[in-house]
Amino acid sequence: MPDSVAKDTPAAPKPAAGDRTQGEFIATVRRAEAGDPAALAEVKKLFDRPGAADLLGGNVAAEALRLLVEQHAGKNHVVRAAVTHRVEALRAELSGASPSPLERLLVDRVVLTWLHLHHLESQYAGRESMSLPLAAHYQKCMSVAQKRYLAAIKGLADVRRLALPVLQVNIARKQVNVAGTVAAG
Repeated sequence: MPDSVAKDTPAAPKPAAGDRTQGEFIATVRRAEAGDPAALAEVKKLFDRPGAADLLGGNVAAEALRLLVEQHAGKNHVVRAAVTHRVEALRAELSGASPSPLERLLVDRVVLTWLHLHHLESQYAGRESMSLPLAAHYQKCMSVAQKRYLAAIKGLADVRRLALPVLQVNIARKQVNVAGTVAAG
C-alpha cells in the first residue's frame, strides 16, 4: 500500500455491515502486498467500490503528483499544503463545470507537467553556483519539461476544440453549412 494510504487518507472504504474494520482491512492489504494470494483476491473484490482502487495506489497520476509535491516541499508542511492547494485550484480551473473523462485525464497531465516544470526551474534558480555540465543538464531537463507541458496544454485545447458542435442551418430549400464551430453556451 502506498505510504499515502496510511498517512494522507483518513480511512479505507467505509465498511458495510459484515465487512472488516479499518485495521483488519489494512492488515489484509499488507498481507496482499507481501504476496498472500488469498488476501490479494480479497482486496481485488474491493476494487468494485468507488474510489477503492484509487485509495490503494491505483491512481498512478495522483501518486506521481503526490511524490512530486513531496519532493518539492521536502519536510516543509506549509509549502506542501500551499502547493497542494494551488494544484487543486489549477485542476478545478482547468476542468470547468463538467469535464469529459478525456478532459480529466488531460487536465491531470497539464497539472503534473506544470508542477514538474516549475519544480525544475526552482531547483535551478535555487543553486548559487554549478558546473557548466550541470547547468547544461538543468537547461536540457527544463526544455524537455517545457515541451511536455506545452504538448499537454495543446492536447487539452485540441480535445475541447473538437468537442464543440458544428452549426448546420437549413433555410427553406437551400441548405447552408457553416464550416466553423459554435461557441458552447
